[in-house]
Amino acid sequence: MTRTTPPRNSSNHGPAGSNAGSPVRIARWCGLGLLMVAAGCTFGPPGTSQAAAQDRARNVILFVGDGVDDSQLTIGRNYLLGADGAFSFDDFPHRAAAKVLTVEEESPDKPQYVGDSASGGTALSAGVVTSRGRIATTAGSDEDVVTILELAEAAGKRTGIVTTASLTDATPASFVAHISRRFCEGPMDMDGARGGTMPGCPEDKKSNGGPGSIAEQIADADVEVLLGGGKRHFDQADEGGANLIDKMKERGYAVVENAVQLSSLAEDTEKVLGLFGSSTLPVEWSGENQLRARPVKLSSDGQPEPVEPFSCVENPAFGERPTLEAMTRQALALLTAGDGGEGFFLMVESASIDKQAHAANPCGQIGETQALDDSVKAVLEFAMGRDDTLIVVASDHGHSPQIVPYPSMFAGGPVPQPQYPPGKLAVLETLEGSLMGISYGSNKLGIEEHIGTQIPVFASGPGAERVRGLMRQSDVFDVMREAMGLPRERK
Repeated sequence: MTRTTPPRNSSNHGPAGSNAGSPVRIARWCGLGLLMVAAGCTFGPPGTSQAAAQDRARNVILFVGDGVDDSQLTIGRNYLLGADGAFSFDDFPHRAAAKVLTVEEESPDKPQYVGDSASGGTALSAGVVTSRGRIATTAGSDEDVVTILELAEAAGKRTGIVTTASLTDATPASFVAHISRRFCEGPMDMDGARGGTMPGCPEDKKSNGGPGSIAEQIADADVEVLLGGGKRHFDQADEGGANLIDKMKERGYAVVENAVQLSSLAEDTEKVLGLFGSSTLPVEWSGENQLRARPVKLSSDGQPEPVEPFSCVENPAFGERPTLEAMTRQALALLTAGDGGEGFFLMVESASIDKQAHAANPCGQIGETQALDDSVKAVLEFAMGRDDTLIVVASDHGHSPQIVPYPSMFAGGPVPQPQYPPGKLAVLETLEGSLMGISYGSNKLGIEEHIGTQIPVFASGPGAERVRGLMRQSDVFDVMREAMGLPRERK
């Protein structure tokens, strides 16, 4: 396997030394501007008004780095570009910190301090604060909320979703579907998801007057470009016995399953469904010899044993799939080729920063961070010389990996007391010849957990000036909506 040192496309930013670029009372939340759907509160980004909007964005491209917070960006930046390097979006002229707000399902007036991709995705897509697991629906009352993609469609804009996860996964689903539980991805999940280990969504079945599973709702929608994984959720029959892939072909979708087929699409292709894997796509990178974070072992005298350092290599399991960058470039080509002048909305998700953090696999998440940056660069090329495209890079929630000293800062001195983190630890050999310790400290047993923290938002283009200071994650919806001059509700 080929070592990814230096990383692909690293020439745009130099190595180290270069110049590259008190608890809130629930009763006061509405007064502070927090959108609580159950309470009927609404809001706009701090200090903005509709009258303030002058230059409109014909196109909006939203990047979602799933699980990205400042720690995840720093891990990726250190490994990929050096301690003083910069991602392409680090140079965006507008940046903010965003509060991730989530509420309890049974008591929507109470905060839940750690969100998930469903609640975070709904905040970004619809500007509402909801409970974990909900897809564009309200906590407690289960009401559908309109999404930015739906508003764009109603305004005549073309739309697209690109992801390295299943198209039915929580983040992409939040832009196009409305359902009570995120795991009801295909028709077979409606009576009990994941082999019956998760609750189903019987109230959302079409036979009960609902919209159907997430895959069924995507099949019924009019999103022109759909690229990602999740074939197993579409290769199912709906309640009427129709296979969803066949149904989408009948509705005019070209269906592609590998990079060659995607790149060979005719320029006049109106609709495309790209299914490049059964579920979440394999990541581009893995650790040498499949190494990842491991629990720290103690020697017989109670001292932590050294951890084997490793580097990142290309993952042979990635196969002949298109990269996130390739999918993004093709999406831009298809959306602009069919543009009748109204523009488009595109959501691009780098999903496995989160998924590989859950698995304590630093190389998987770093490679996915590289994929995010490569895709942003592709969009910057598209936007060069244009003044009609708003680009936003955001996240749905934070995650547990963080950089820790390796070796321990307390290992030296007259009385050595080396420390070690709880959970798991990985040590990476970096481009600069140093060792970077990454702690996965939220779980000693298995899957690493999300954490409650603010997330970064970067923006460039018309309307980007609204991204500043400390905002709410759900404000991103209004930033995009106002930039495109869209109403809050569909007409």
